[in-house]
Amino acid sequence: MTLVITRLFKDETTARKAFGALSDKKLPPRDMRIVTAKRGETADHLEERLRDMDVAADAVQDYASNLAAGGKAVLLVNATSKPLCAARITRETLAGFPNIAVGAVEEENYVPDRPIRSPSILDTHPHMLMSPLDRVRIREGAPISRGLGPKLLLKQRPRRSAIRGGRFMSQRIWPMSLLKDKKPANSAIKGGKHMSKSFWPMNLISRRERSLSVIPGGALPMTRGLGMKAIIRR
Repeated sequence: MTLVITRLFKDETTARKAFGALSDKKLPPRDMRIVTAKRGETADHLEERLRDMDVAADAVQDYASNLAAGGKAVLLVNATSKPLCAARITRETLAGFPNIAVGAVEEENYVPDRPIRSPSILDTHPHMLMSPLDRVRIREGAPISRGLGPKLLLKQRPRRSAIRGGRFMSQRIWPMSLLKDKKPANSAIKGGKHMSKSFWPMNLISRRERSLSVIPGGALPMTRGLGMKAIIRR
């Protein structure tokens, strides 16, 4: 048996958003349709069309009168065995979109399964680039992958290890950590002391700027004797 689930929306744009959300949940597009009133179509003709689509009898009259008024749209879903729990997925997804409440007691209807006529064996498993583009959803500024169908980007955290859980291969053969987050040390002696301090009280290493001359002021002996610069910096 197939469960026909219908909901009335305030406009076609909202119905198409719901249609796209169901497509993301793997419901076949061939099992869904959006019904709107054609130009000049009367409520009586709309009732006939909705009955031919196996819409629940209680909701047909309310749907037809709302559609005839103009602007509104009905989303119809044939919940079959693909995917599993299609009826539950449809109800939960459509509950996230504002729909118009009607006076009908039931908006769902069980009907016998009908033979599926498909022009191609790729109807339910098309190639990626053969999926129909959803132009309404693309205009909303969403990623283009939503219009193509499959997701092109996956939200994953950066991994520090190829092993699941972030462990290192060394932890399987060695219980202690091989890597430690420590600051670089200036000395092998604990506390950062230098070996020279044990036998020489003064510092052997100075952090002052290097000088090219031992003469105070940085003058060169040849320069003083000649009275001119012996080194030219180019």
